[in-house]
Amino acid sequence: MKQDKEKIGVVGLTAFVLSAMVGGGFYDLPQNMASVAGVVGQILGWILTGFIIWFIVRSFMTLSEVRPEYTTGLYHYAEAGFGKFTAFFVSWGYWICESFAVSAYSVLLMSTLDAFWPGTFSGGNNLNSIIGGSVILWVMIFLLMRGIRVTSHVDVFGTICMLAITTTFILTMVVAFNWDTFTTNIFANQNMPAIQDKALGNLASQMKNTTMITLWVFAGIEGAVMLSGKAKRTKDVQRATKYGFLICLCIYALASLLPLGVRSYGQLAGLSSPSTAALMEIVLGPIGRLIITAGIIIAVSSSWLTWVLVLSEMPRAAAQDGTFPKIFAKVNKGNVAYVSLFFSALVIEIILFSTSFAERAFNNAVTIVATMTVPPYLISMLYLAKISRKDETFNPNNNPTTITRKKARVISTLAVIGALFIGYAAGIKYLTIAFAIYAVGIPVFMYARKQYQPDQPIFTKNEKIFAVIIVLLAVVGLFLLFT
Repeated sequence: MKQDKEKIGVVGLTAFVLSAMVGGGFYDLPQNMASVAGVVGQILGWILTGFIIWFIVRSFMTLSEVRPEYTTGLYHYAEAGFGKFTAFFVSWGYWICESFAVSAYSVLLMSTLDAFWPGTFSGGNNLNSIIGGSVILWVMIFLLMRGIRVTSHVDVFGTICMLAITTTFILTMVVAFNWDTFTTNIFANQNMPAIQDKALGNLASQMKNTTMITLWVFAGIEGAVMLSGKAKRTKDVQRATKYGFLICLCIYALASLLPLGVRSYGQLAGLSSPSTAALMEIVLGPIGRLIITAGIIIAVSSSWLTWVLVLSEMPRAAAQDGTFPKIFAKVNKGNVAYVSLFFSALVIEIILFSTSFAERAFNNAVTIVATMTVPPYLISMLYLAKISRKDETFNPNNNPTTITRKKARVISTLAVIGALFIGYAAGIKYLTIAFAIYAVGIPVFMYARKQYQPDQPIFTKNEKIFAVIIVLLAVVGLFLLFT
């Protein structure tokens, strides 16, 4: 009975998805998008992103139907399809990737608090910011130790507050919207110094440049899948994933496009962070900035809490399966992976301290998150493409499904193409730097394999090749980073 009470329904899972996605990304979206694309470029960018993310979402929904027993999503898909080292590759990368996301939340939150105490948290990555972010992090660790129900309730509350604030912003932009402003230089192909517009290149280039921003704001779409082991029903996972995607797509598109009817893209690109607060101040005065500031504090704190929990689930699943060291599998009386939580906090702390050396800490963290998200997504999509080749491998347990095998194969193929396009948009430099972070985890995998199977080879033949490729790409990434 107690375990049933700790399960999460569709509302709680949707709250997890929304909280994971609409955290830091929304509040600087007008400035971020305006810096790379005009009206038409942004519209086309959202259409392209909507298609790519939908195919990825639909693939995750299908996997949750045909493989409901894989309750930690990305990790289990990688292991079932491509072996233990690939599973480790996914779990390690996802773990470090989202640790960077949490550090980005800290930078954004502390820089927002600087509005109340000017200069105290300058840039969100000075010593005071690191101390403040660390205190918040460990308070969250304490809350998570108390169990999943506490987190679910906090997320629902945080999501309600976040939606109220984002709705207020969108309605304010609707009221202030001016059609002439919106339609001026809509292709962003002219230099217009009077309104600070600069030519941003052709539409294809503008669409491509929006991709890393849109991938960052959709990071977390798999949140319900990652917590499917805590879900009351498999259908709840599918519904939460779908609802989260649709709600976020509408919110994000409106949040980036409506401000273009208030200021030109050139003027938006020059706004101070967070740009939504600057826009609200333009329209409503100081009270407008206060509204958005409150929204950032609530939404980012909620997303932060969500991701710390998700972070702990991946290493625990990997440890239970023999690809992470045994200690990560330990849980407390409330079935919380406390050791995994603790190590996650340590990784986040290391990243937080490293932000003190970065001039644009938030943007750097966002770029790393977006880039490192690509391989785990791609591997999951490849797994669905693999199992959907034959009837006997697609749904061997005859689970109820909402899609045929042939449709699943088409969708997974399109999702793979979309993930590869995102990788292309990221650029070779950031992809290879991401592989440098992946390569750091190889000794951890080797140690774990020695713990579980000391008499067996650590790598298979194909895994050795994969490991060598990772190391070579890491070397290239380090070379590009320091040259």
